Amino acid sequence: MKYGDLIQFEPIESVVQLREADEAAAARQFVQTYVISQEMAERLINLVIPQLQFDQPTDNKGLLVVGNYGTGKSHLMSVISAVAENGELSSHLNDSHVASAAGKIGGRFKVVRTEIGATTMSLRDILVAELEGHLAALGVTYTFPSAAQVSNNKRAFEEMMSAFHQEYPDHGLLLVVDELLDYLRTRKDQELILDLNFLREIGEVCKDLRFRFIAGVQEAIFDSPRFSFVADSIRRVKDRFEQILIARKDVKFVVSERLLKKTGEQQAKIRAYLTPFSKFYGRMNERMDEFVRLFPVHPDYIDTFERVTAAEKREVLKTLSLSMKRLLNQDIPDDRPGLIAYDSYWLNLCENSSFRAVPDIKAVIDCSQVLEARIQQAFTRPAYKPMALRLVHALSVHRLTTGDIHAPLGATAEELRDSLCLYQPGIEDLGGDPADDLLSQVETVLREIHKTVSGQFISSNPDNRQYYLDLKKTDDFDALIEKRAESLDASQLDRYYYEALKRVMECTDQTYVTGYKIWQHELEWLERKAARQGYLFFGAPNERSTAVPPRDFYLYFIQPFDAPRFTDEKKPD
Repeated sequence: MKYGDLIQFEPIESVVQLREADEAAAARQFVQTYVISQEMAERLINLVIPQLQFDQPTDNKGLLVVGNYGTGKSHLMSVISAVAENGELSSHLNDSHVASAAGKIGGRFKVVRTEIGATTMSLRDILVAELEGHLAALGVTYTFPSAAQVSNNKRAFEEMMSAFHQEYPDHGLLLVVDELLDYLRTRKDQELILDLNFLREIGEVCKDLRFRFIAGVQEAIFDSPRFSFVADSIRRVKDRFEQILIARKDVKFVVSERLLKKTGEQQAKIRAYLTPFSKFYGRMNERMDEFVRLFPVHPDYIDTFERVTAAEKREVLKTLSLSMKRLLNQDIPDDRPGLIAYDSYWLNLCENSSFRAVPDIKAVIDCSQVLEARIQQAFTRPAYKPMALRLVHALSVHRLTTGDIHAPLGATAEELRDSLCLYQPGIEDLGGDPADDLLSQVETVLREIHKTVSGQFISSNPDNRQYYLDLKKTDDFDALIEKRAESLDASQLDRYYYEALKRVMECTDQTYVTGYKIWQHELEWLERKAARQGYLFFGAPNERSTAVPPRDFYLYFIQPFDAPRFTDEKKPD
């Protein structure tokens, strides 16, 4: 059985460009192919449509669509603007409740779509120029006054909408802007404050006019540390905007319902295929529905992918689409769960040369390649080599999810077992608890990796049992000590033991008898409040010298590693 037999695969490889929705055919396709999860349906019905409609007076605000690259942000804005422009398209929406609610905005707007590219123009100049150009195409003549001639921009927007309503008395005007955050990041401090103030004014005019505004940003603009110095301006902007967050659940829903759609029969076959493997993993049985819906993608893939902070363009849908394309004609393996886990993303990162321009990613790639090379050349347990390489790839991806590539954070052996669905053929024959047996093998492989590379670049935290790539660990002193210890014979170890003991007992360098490790020693006899004189001797009784004069006692420290045979003569001292 091949992967293609269990999935109705529909690739998502192109990046949606907002301006494409200006074409009627493209707009219809965007609406038809947009998959609406239950959470997104609630946001559209309870947040987006009420904010866009103008039939019922309300405190309308601007809208910000927040999502990472490749999560469908531009697609969502294309769908909203297409329905607002053409009411007939609402019947093509994949959710009947959203289609019904969309009647309030369907066909009620003229839409201006724009994407902000590489420019040094102010935000006001960009949006004003776009509005003037599109209004002229609609037969509306209006020219905004220059920024130097106005004390605020609300009056200009009122005059613009007055001119617009002379031509379109029943319509509203919707401005949709993509890539806003990338643009704001390039602005200098003073320019940014002016841009944010203009953004606030746009949010405010939405309340009193039939003008509406939607912008797409890659992260929650209000939480970005880049803008912390303009916190006051950001706070005022926030009061006039609502955020529509595209969550991981929405992305998983798109993956399962569009990219990897399955019939009931196909789902039953997948469940039958995965069930025998579920006993090897902590929570696969509990999450079986999720595993079946997303098969062959591991559910944790998307969660981990979203946390890769260093990689800028994290196009999850496109990446999964390309991975699936390679799998479709391959047979599903019988000897392991044939799932795509997040360790497979490491190859994408390494193959994309642009990522090497990011210092953090380059450092992790260089470190990972050293580990891989050592495993390929010197791993002492060949049967476990594939699992060892997967673990290195997984820890490399994980290293980029922590924000700081030097933070002592990683994943436990148990997390790695479950989130990668690691498997070793023959594990089922061990006879113990399957999950525990597999966990023991994963821990064995992690220790073997550590041993193979002499502890370089890989560390474990004994407090939380997490393993992680340690980029600064070019020398593992614990491993070096262990390696040196392996080469020492028993007599050398005894000698070092006595050296350490000499320091602990505060013995002088000068011995009492030359050539013997013997020192005078005094003990307090507490009951009699008197001192007793004797000797310390490092060795066995049959090796002791005849120290003169005889004293009250001998204290022996016998060699622990290469102890000699001797007869205890049970002497009174």
